Amino acid sequence: MKYGIFTILLAAVALCGCQGSQRRDVVDMDCPGKTTIDEAVRLLTLQKQNVQPLVAVASCTISWRQSDGREKDENVDGRLKFIPPNMLIFQGNKFGKVQFGTNETEFWLLVEPELDTYWWGNKAQADQCVETMLINPTNIAEALGIVEVTTDWKLSHRGNYDILDLILDGKKVKRVYINTCDYLIDTIEYFDADEMKQVSIELSEYTPGDNGIMVPSRIWAGYFNKQGIDESSVEIELKQFRVLAPEKQRKNLFVRPSPDGYKEVFRLNEQCEFELVE
Repeated sequence: MKYGIFTILLAAVALCGCQGSQRRDVVDMDCPGKTTIDEAVRLLTLQKQNVQPLVAVASCTISWRQSDGREKDENVDGRLKFIPPNMLIFQGNKFGKVQFGTNETEFWLLVEPELDTYWWGNKAQADQCVETMLINPTNIAEALGIVEVTTDWKLSHRGNYDILDLILDGKKVKRVYINTCDYLIDTIEYFDADEMKQVSIELSEYTPGDNGIMVPSRIWAGYFNKQGIDESSVEIELKQFRVLAPEKQRKNLFVRPSPDGYKEVFRLNEQCEFELVE
């Protein structure tokens, strides 16, 4: 139960409504895609390199199915701060104080006082838990349209989309849809060991920040079961983008808080489960 709550909240505050996508409209024109994977990687890498530290206001709507099958929605509002490539912190209020953060080596999520619970773990360990943590703290930047793509990926085309597939051990692991008209990422899909879609993230309403870099202002993410039904999802609206000023880029902002005083503390273990810390 605690792990399920963690998954839902992680999706929300890490950048992951619920009955339909918020896909942006494709430009009504014929736009040729890239002819080689090298071209696609070159452009996506350049976009990634241009991303600057940012701060934004975040409004999140979380939805999940309860044990009786009924849907429940919650809203969580707060502020997001991000320093590429891997330092992010979200602070908000809903159940009380909500904070999610990552730095170079760790991630954490704390919710107080209603849940009075603290989760944390090592990011290297989270990378080994792709079956249970497809949206893990190491790749949360992907929900901002920042995806690490290499020339090992496979390139195909469909309509006004370049489609990039990551294949590992002969199985599809991840798929990225790129709008060929503006070459911004539209959808990211993650697949389980049976190559069933387990997570879908849709990015829309790209907005130029203070530095002119395009950032998605609306993000929708859904978690799907084996029947293809979304069991939980979150819709996020980001606004009031600003470049994070140098004096605000203090590393102590991204230091994991002490878990002292929380009623329950869970840590990610080598079995990819959050176990209670005695």
